[in-house]
Parts: sequence; structure tokens; C-alpha cells
Amino acid sequence: MTSTPWASPALRRFVFGGFAGLLFMMTHWPRVAIPAEGRWDLLVHTSVFGTWAILLMSTGPFGPARSPRNITRCVPIAMIYACIDEGLQAVPLVARVAAWDDLAANITGILIASLIAWRFRVESTA
Repeated sequence: MTSTPWASPALRRFVFGGFAGLLFMMTHWPRVAIPAEGRWDLLVHTSVFGTWAILLMSTGPFGPARSPRNITRCVPIAMIYACIDEGLQAVPLVARVAAWDDLAANITGILIASLIAWRFRVESTA
């Protein structure tokens, strides 16, 4: 059984590119301080990086978007990007805070997204 994709491949790549660019800008804008109590931002990290991973998977760089091959190859890419993104925040020019708990939240979001994608995977019939 096949399903109709929610959007054309070009639109999915455009949405992913826009989201990835916006995320990069938001996480590297110099000297941003969020005046808030507690660590509510960890939920934001989890949600945003989970969304980034799902959007990457939707572009289908390694085959059909919901194929096991595509999902399993996109997860390490998303994790590497999360590490790079968090690490770049420690660059003095950016003057942001790179934190282990932020990275853990990023990876948690990616893992949750991958489990959701895995649940809805489509096995090849060939």
C-alpha cells in the first residue's frame, strides 16, 4: 500500500531548508539572553530539534521518506548537527552558552522524532 505524500519533494526540501536556516539563525544570534526562570527552554530544544529531524527525514535523502533506511541514516546526521549547533554557541564571537543539558534535550528530541517516524515507517515490498 502506498500513500500520497503531504507535499512535493521540492516543497519538503524548501520547508526543511527554511526551518534549518531559521534554527541556525536563532541559535547563533550573538549575545542573546532569555530572561526567564527555570529551564523551560529544554522543552523548546527538544521540540525544535525533533521537528528538524522529522523535516530532514521528510526530504528523503536516503530513499523514501518513511523507509527504514532513510530514518536510520537521518538520525545520526541530525545528532551530528545538534552537536555542531550546540558547540558553535561556545565561539566567543557568538557569545552564547553551550550546555550539556541543551545538547541532551536536542538529542532527546531527535530520538523521540525517530521513534515516531519508525512507528509510521513503510517497509519495501520489493
